[in-house]
Amino acid sequence: MDSYISPKEGRLPDAKLGAQHLKDIFYRMGLSNKDIVALSGAHTLGRAHQERSSFDGPWTKEPLKFDNSYFVELLKGETEGLLKLSTDKALLDDPAFRPYVELYAKDEETFFKDYTVSHKKLSELGFTPSSVRKSIADSTILAQSAVGVVVAAAVVIFSYFYEVRKRMK
Repeated sequence: MDSYISPKEGRLPDAKLGAQHLKDIFYRMGLSNKDIVALSGAHTLGRAHQERSSFDGPWTKEPLKFDNSYFVELLKGETEGLLKLSTDKALLDDPAFRPYVELYAKDEETFFKDYTVSHKKLSELGFTPSSVRKSIADSTILAQSAVGVVVAAAVVIFSYFYEVRKRMK
């Protein structure tokens, strides 16, 4: 896979690939190693579905609970019934990722804090918050109104001078 080609819109990284693939995908988005690991912690919720990804199963024993169990399970190694994809294993094998896995397995609060920051970064990629859009729209309307007032004033002033000049003749 060419690392210069972005994944299709809405596509996740290829779960069969490793650490470099994760870095290629997420670095282009301006995300860090910490962001990559923290966001991977979202696997604590839900499961993979065969029809969508060709993988099947949950990553944790309680897939409806958001906690740090994804990282705890990663450090335990293979557990029957739990999914461990190549991208999951890469978090353990890559020396830039593993310290975060170990930290999040020990410290759930730090995981929650880092996940929140990373998720916000990911969510805002290519997105202008509505408050900024509203401000831009308001500024545009204000500028257009000001131009309209200036044009109207110019027409009135020129009309006035035209009439004054006409009367002077």
